Amino acid sequence: MKDRILKSNVFVYFIDNDDQYIRDVLSNFEDVNDYNVQIYSRSKDFFSDFVLLKPSRKNVSIVFVSTILEMDDNGNPVEIIDVLKKIKQINPKSEVILYSDNDDINLVSSAFHFGAYTFIKKNENFLLRLENNIKGILSQKNFILKKQSSWFATKLFIIFFLLIAGLIAFVYILFPQWFAT
Repeated sequence: MKDRILKSNVFVYFIDNDDQYIRDVLSNFEDVNDYNVQIYSRSKDFFSDFVLLKPSRKNVSIVFVSTILEMDDNGNPVEIIDVLKKIKQINPKSEVILYSDNDDINLVSSAFHFGAYTFIKKNENFLLRLENNIKGILSQKNFILKKQSSWFATKLFIIFFLLIAGLIAFVYILFPQWFAT
């Protein structure tokens, strides 16, 4: 079980100016209480909390970002790409998933360029896609952990084999008569 990410180490964030929509969607998500889920209506509030979570190989951060966010202090809409860049700057291993009612291809391609994991369209399948993306990310992260653990075990085996071979060579040099037939 040590080579597996626990659901309690999964942090799922939502940034959406319509946070009630997300609350309604999550009320139908059975596994939602297994994860650390937080909903933010302002990206500024999200970042003040997000910087406190220390990245580690056993913690997974999944950030769902609506393509329509709040207005900044100057009355301009907060830019999605800026939010994505800042998330990746704080924690490069976090997975960012954009979602929206419309699919602006320019925004989506720019987001992929800056490290977005995927894009989900808000429709009747939104909850299913949300669940599948979380499970897919966890599956990938668990596979990487297992692979790293397997590589470590392989290194230990090679070192052990080399030590035994070196010990046999050392004994052969000191006592060659033991190996004569």
